[in-house]
Formats: sequence, C-alpha cells, structure tokens
Amino acid sequence: MNLVEVRHKLHMMPEIAFREFKTQAYIKELLTNLSISYEEVAGTGILARWESGDGPYILFRADMDALPVREETGCEFSSRNEGFMHACGHDIHMSVLLGLVERVSIYRPHVNILFLFQPAEEAGGGAKLCLKTLENYPIEEVWALHVTDEYPEGTVNTRPGVLFASAYEIDSTFEGRSAHVAFFKQGRDAVEGAMEFLRRIYESDTGEYVLRFGLIEGGRVRNVVPDSCTLYGTIRAVDVSITERVVAEIEKLGKLVADERELRYLQKVGSRYPQLVVNGDLYKKLCRLVDVNEVEMKYTGEDFAFLALRYPGLMFWLGTGREERVGLHNSKFLPSDSVIEKGVEVFWKVITDRTLSL
Repeated sequence: MNLVEVRHKLHMMPEIAFREFKTQAYIKELLTNLSISYEEVAGTGILARWESGDGPYILFRADMDALPVREETGCEFSSRNEGFMHACGHDIHMSVLLGLVERVSIYRPHVNILFLFQPAEEAGGGAKLCLKTLENYPIEEVWALHVTDEYPEGTVNTRPGVLFASAYEIDSTFEGRSAHVAFFKQGRDAVEGAMEFLRRIYESDTGEYVLRFGLIEGGRVRNVVPDSCTLYGTIRAVDVSITERVVAEIEKLGKLVADERELRYLQKVGSRYPQLVVNGDLYKKLCRLVDVNEVEMKYTGEDFAFLALRYPGLMFWLGTGREERVGLHNSKFLPSDSVIEKGVEVFWKVITDRTLSL
C-alpha cells in the first residue's frame, strides 16, 4: 500500500462529522484488499479486527472527520470538497492506522488488535458513541496520536496524567423586546444584556479555567432594538468537576444580568468532553520504547478522552513542525507525508512489545 497516495486521497475528500461516507467507503475498500475483518460503528465509523486466538485486545484509534475550513495550502492534493478541509490532520491519523493494519497483515503478530476509525471527533462526540460496540471486546489498552506543528517533526510528545482539558460547548442566549431605535426605550436590548454579561465574565477570570465566546449572533436589522442575542462559547478545565461548576456559575450570572434589564436568559450546553488522562503505566512503556518529550497539559479538547476514561489509554502528540508553523484548524495546516511512517513505527513498537510480554 502506498501510504502517501492514501493520505493524498483522504486529504482530497474531507467530510464533516457523521458525513464521512466516502471516507468510510474508501477505508473499507483498503481493508478488504488486506483481508481484514471489520464492522461499522457509530454510523460512519469502522472497527477493524485482527484476531489470533482468545485473550484481550489492544485498540488503536484514528479520527476521520474534517472541518468546515476553506483550504489555502496550494498543494496539488488540496481538498476537492469546497469549503471543507482536513485542517486538523485526521488524514494523517487515518493513514497511520491503515499503515499499521497493513504491517499487521504482513507480519501477523500473536496479539488481538482493534483498529478504530472513529467519526465525529470535531463535533458530536463520536468516541462516546463507539463505546457500546467496544463493550463486546475485552480491551486492555487504547492508543492514539495527534499531529501538531507545535513540536519538531517526528518527535513524540506526551505526559502522564491530564494531557487535554475537559471541554464543554455552551450557548448563552438573551431574549428581550424589539423596538424602533427612535423609540429604543420601549424595547429591551438583548445585545446590551449580552455585552454586560460578557464584560462580567471576562473581568471575573481567575485563571483556573478557560472560558471564551468565539461567536455572537444578535439582531435582525440596524435600526431595530435586537430582541435576541446568543453567545457561543467553550469552557476548558483540568477536571470535569470544575467545568460543571463553571456551567452553573455562568447560568447564575446570566439570569442576574437578564433580571437587571428585564430580559430572559436561556442556556444550552452542547458537547461535553471529559479531560483526557494518560495512564501512567502506558506512559512508562512508551518511554521505554521510543524517545518521549514530556510536555505540559493543553487546554485542547479531544474526545479520545471517553475511551481513556473507560480503558487505560495513551495519546501522544506527533510533531510535524518545520520552519513555518501555523497551528491546528488553520487553512494552511499541511503536515509532511514523511510523518506517516513515524506514527506507524511508534504503534508497531507498542504491538511488538505487547507480543513479547504475552
């Protein structure tokens, strides 16, 4: 299998959460060619299996979905799905996992392995939806990687304990009463309420967590007092208990601000990701197998946390950084094809070590 060609094809067909139909079909085709059994999971995902007898399984996971980002890399294998892009490196993740599947099919290790191609990491909590199917297998370890240009190309970077924060989505809506701006006192300005709410939120920042609103929608026309305004934000904390407390505090503040201005406050919590905890024993194992750089915890959210909460798990950053570093979710993010083999090699060492220990 030409993994560079595979990566390029995947990069050209980005699909967002639970719409990964072409991606799923392509991966199925490759797995069939390798004579690897598989089943569908969480709608558009795939769970492939390598079985060598009774006993527990080790699981490796790659996420499949892309982002609603218009690509500006200028590469010859740019997205063919206008307005969407693999701007978070999931095309690399899938290519690594497919390379691992191929190596397993060639060398046939005496260990049971699951390969999870998971949909909807960016939105929808696809990992959580996979858990019901995974319960059918005695899984002892779960592994994953994530590329980033923050660290030098080819490096392995992680830490024991919390690697990624708990991440919640939150929508804060203020509802008021419209009126012509010439008679604005007859209305109840929802945008004004949202602005005061936002001011108090940011002024009360204690540094214990991250709370930011990245999108604001309000009003209908420039000369009418807006009767509705919604702030779309995210909360990040080192522990889900802190995140839950912040959710309650936000709602209390929202209702207070609304009452002061004769408005109505509505709050909706969207996706809820727990913190991603790296198992200490697996961390020690990885350090024994490859050179590992211990890094600080990030306020990034990652739904692999659902798997690592259920099973001993480890995720690491696979560095892709060269001279220019643009960051994840950027329209110019384009890791080199060369990192694919590095990812395959790290996972393969985990498998061979597992085989020796049985």
